[in-house]
Amino acid sequence: MRTAMQAFRVIRLKDQAVIADQCFEAVRFLDRLRGLMGRAGLGPGEAMMFPDCSSIHTCWMRFAIDVVFLRRADGRTGVWCVSSVRAGVRPWRFWVADFGADRVLELDAGRAGSIGLVPGDEVECIG
Repeated sequence: MRTAMQAFRVIRLKDQAVIADQCFEAVRFLDRLRGLMGRAGLGPGEAMMFPDCSSIHTCWMRFAIDVVFLRRADGRTGVWCVSSVRAGVRPWRFWVADFGADRVLELDAGRAGSIGLVPGDEVECIG
């Protein structure tokens, strides 16, 4: 398990497309509670991942995000399968969920579409 807020890369396995150069995993309670609240946006290549999570909210956020729900991929360590993608989720959405998911990846709005990320894609967390 990563230490709190340690950056890693997220790539799509089929073509090695970089989904995020700097993904931060919210492990500690306060990091999970804060999430992306209070930020003006995500920087180029930034993302946030929430392990053991199948729903999020965007209350107190100031920008839209793409929400990628992930589930375990055949027991392979660090490999996840995209369960669903919710593009352009605006601030102040009280509940966005996919109960088949094990974790949530939050990206800058439009990022998932720009690389063609779809359910069934396998992603790997490196670093």
